[in-house]
Parts: sequence; structure tokens; C-alpha cells
Amino acid sequence: MAPKHGLKPPKESHLKRAKTSATPASRSVTPAEAAKVSFKVLYPDINMMDMYAETTSKKVLELCKHAEWQDSPFEAPYTETEKQMEMETETETDTDRTLDQWYTVVPSAEWESMKKYNNFIIQGETYKNNHFVYVRSTETPQHDRDKDIEENIKDFWVARILQVRALNAQHVYALVAWMYWADELPPPKTRSPDQISPRGGKRTYHGSHELIASNYMDVLDVLSFAGKADVVHWKEEDDSLQSRIYWRQRFCRQTQELSKVRTHCICEGHFNPEVSMYICDSPSCKIWLHKACLVDVILTRTYEKIINGDNPTKQTNGVTKANGKGKGKAKPKPYQGKLSGRIEDDSPPMIVIKDLRPGHVREWRERIECPKCETELQ
Repeated sequence: MAPKHGLKPPKESHLKRAKTSATPASRSVTPAEAAKVSFKVLYPDINMMDMYAETTSKKVLELCKHAEWQDSPFEAPYTETEKQMEMETETETDTDRTLDQWYTVVPSAEWESMKKYNNFIIQGETYKNNHFVYVRSTETPQHDRDKDIEENIKDFWVARILQVRALNAQHVYALVAWMYWADELPPPKTRSPDQISPRGGKRTYHGSHELIASNYMDVLDVLSFAGKADVVHWKEEDDSLQSRIYWRQRFCRQTQELSKVRTHCICEGHFNPEVSMYICDSPSCKIWLHKACLVDVILTRTYEKIINGDNPTKQTNGVTKANGKGKGKAKPKPYQGKLSGRIEDDSPPMIVIKDLRPGHVREWRERIECPKCETELQ
């Protein structure tokens, strides 16, 4: 996928359009025969209008004059009081709502002259504000059936409709907020231990059909839409998703950072819905645990028990915190080459431990305890 609005994708991507898109400056793809006006979204510093009017250029002041406020559909809206505070200060009043912003569509005269509509219809399909849509890129094949889209969803961009305006029935435009596939994320300013590649921002907890919400905006001709997308907001309240495509995290245009997601497990890592986790049944604990972390803790304790006799330690040695700032390669585990383990998903789950040391080769099964509260998993 092409770089859009400063959001640069990984240099090496499995997405073909990352290398070959002919429109690196914009995500807007509008059929040439329908495009009469090319709109662009800019993000003026609204504080300049009142605070620096004497030294600010006429061009910037003009942008501020036509600026509109956008409450992000991915966050709780500002109150009028908070909005006023935002205008009077240079800092945000609530760091949890980083996607709300001022924007200006240019050319402003053409944009403001068009009438706003609540919905529009393409080939019998009704689209409304806040609907998610598939958007054709310059290399997206023309698909006539919905099943083709579902089978090739990453050939399409995904956006959320914020506003609809039209000059006439042939010239209908939608202001949208972009969603990004996790593969498209740029690398963070500071290397994260859970990055899949140093060249990109995708994390180990991102699922293959996970989208990232953003406050990057564009104005698109609605003829670039390929259909409605079934996208759900996953709040990690359970481990089942009702849709193939979901979002839970946000990427901020201003900070170029991802929002935080819930932490789980003793490693303080995150939940990839495509990787099984175990939950402690103790009402006072209820921690979700990664399978690899459970195996690591059990093998570490078993190794220490073998070395130290019948005085096993209860420390979670060897478990690396996913959000840590450690540099370099992880230290080898003390049990590597000496013990191995695998979890059998029975009821209750059991771990099969194998002693690999010469002269000690044997295998046995054990119940699994929660490494936090020592309750046996059910």
C-alpha cells in the first residue's frame, strides 16, 4: 500500500501495492471520469487564529477560518467546555481522546457550497454516516460480487464515513477517516520488543484481520467505494469475534503513536485473538495467560527443582515482559536443551514435561497452576 499522509508502510511488505502504487501522496482514488474537484484535507493549528494573528500568514489564517471540528467516531466526544479549553491552550485536555481534531477541506469554497446529505445510494446499496466501506486502490481489481471482496479484503482500503456532500447526483463526495491494516503501520519512534519487524509497526498481538483506527482524513468520490465493510469494535471482553474484521486500537496522526491496549499475563503482554490463551478460574485472579509463558514458568521451576532438590522456587524467572525496554537478544533459558514441555488442551489442561538430559530421559504429565495465584487451571 502506498504511503499516505506521512504514514509510511514497511519497506518490505507482502502487500503488492506498498511498492507499486502510483499515488503515494494520497489514499484518495477517484475514477477520472467522475472527478471534477480534487479535495484535500489539511489540519491547521486553530490556536494561531487568536494567539498569533499578527505574525501568521494569510494562508494559514484562511485555513483556520474555514476549520471544522471533528469528534472522532472512535472515541467519546468532547463536551463544549473541553472544546473551548482546547482552543485556549496549546495542550490537549484529555490524552485519551487524541483523535479529535480541527480540519479544513480545500478548496473550501467548493466544499462548503455543496449540500450535506444523510445518506446516498450506489447500485441499490444505501450508505450512511459511520458506515465502514471498502475503497478501491489504484491496483484493486474490479469485483462485481461481495464474495470476491471478502476473499480478497486486503486488496482494498477500509474507511469510515464521517460526512456526505454532493453537488448533484453525479458528484457525491464523502469525508472519511482511514482505517489501516496492521501491516501498514510505520515503525515506532522507540523500538518495541513485540514488533514483528524493525521495518514496520505491526505487533505480535495484531491479528491477520485487525484494523487500526486513525484520524487521517480524506474526501473521496463515492464511486471509489466497492461496498460496505462489516467492521466491529473489539473490546476484548471475550475471545470470540463476530466478524472477520475488527479494530481495538487507534493510531494518532499528531503523535504517530498507537493507543494502549489491555495487558494480560505475567509478561504484561497483549492478546492476539488468533492465539489461544488460558484464564485462571479463581474469582480473585481471572488473569489471562499465554501458553508460551505457562510453559516457560513451569519448565523454569522444574529445572530449579531438579537442581535444588525439593526446594523449588516460585519466581517467574525467564519470562520477558512484552512492554519492557530491554535491548539486545533475550538471554537463553536455563532449561533449554535439558527440558521440553507441551500443553495438552484437556479438561483440565495438563503439561507434558520431558527430561532431555543424558541418562535422565523420561516424560511425565502435571496439572498446571496459575503462576500468579497458584490455583490449578480448570
